[in-house]
Amino acid sequence: MRHEIKKICKIVDELTTLLLRDDTDEVDFKIKRSGKQTKIFITDYNTRYTQEAIEDLRMCFNVQRQHEVEEYYWQLVGECDCDSELTVIGAMIDSATVEIKDGNMYIVLTREA
Repeated sequence: MRHEIKKICKIVDELTTLLLRDDTDEVDFKIKRSGKQTKIFITDYNTRYTQEAIEDLRMCFNVQRQHEVEEYYWQLVGECDCDSELTVIGAMIDSATVEIKDGNMYIVLTREA
């Protein structure tokens, strides 16, 4: 549970940077904490992401969570402009869904403390 809030904030910060860097005009974030689980809901309205880019996001986020990597590298998330940070985010979460519906991109990240 050590640094849990900071880790969640780093994840949100990195995704905010990614979306704004990619010219997102309108985005919503919602964080829901219940017990030891945190869910981060992101909606990118009128997304400019292609289906191929969404598949790339899915692949980055849906790797097996790696507690060892998380403990050493979570502080580096948001410190540089490279796609490898998405891989670190993938190592920090337990599951992710990324989908387009009605022109909007919906991302749900789940993290167990």
